[in-house]
Amino acid sequence: MSERGSGPWWGFVVVGLLSAAAGIAMIVWPDITLTALALISGINILLLSGLLIAATLFAGEEGDRTLRVVVGVLGVIAGLIVIKHPQQTLLVIVLAIGIWLVLSGLTEAMGALAIGGERRWLRVGGGAIEIAIGILVLALPKISLGTVAVLIGIGFIVRGIALVLAGWLLHRAGAEETPPTPLEPRPA
Repeated sequence: MSERGSGPWWGFVVVGLLSAAAGIAMIVWPDITLTALALISGINILLLSGLLIAATLFAGEEGDRTLRVVVGVLGVIAGLIVIKHPQQTLLVIVLAIGIWLVLSGLTEAMGALAIGGERRWLRVGGGAIEIAIGILVLALPKISLGTVAVLIGIGFIVRGIALVLAGWLLHRAGAEETPPTPLEPRPA
């Protein structure tokens, strides 16, 4: 399997699919209990933050590594808090997830602008959507659990789709750069 600067492509696809699945579950069943919402959100934040840390450590780019690792560590802490205290008030969970969405979106958008690249617009757009959803979640902390679940679900789906796309692009780029094996004819 091909690995390029940001780690194995399939890691992005797996975490992206899990994130999208968590988001879909939140949208399909918005009236789930607070405990279920906390556990789904906490696990997803842990996975996404772990992937952010791993991708940053394996990335060849130097521009935003420290910020990305800090946001990843904060995400791991937020995920653990949400998992450890699922029976706490909705406000604590909303604030933890809202702050994480804003920080994650800012990191993604700033990284895309700083590093550039041909797919910069995709990262900036995904980051902007996460920031907007995070701000909505933080601005409306007393809204119903169902609405919070739908907003968070949309954020997780957006991040999941972006990760699946990134994994697919990494895989495709790795396949294009793979040298032929000794049994394959070399292009003329």
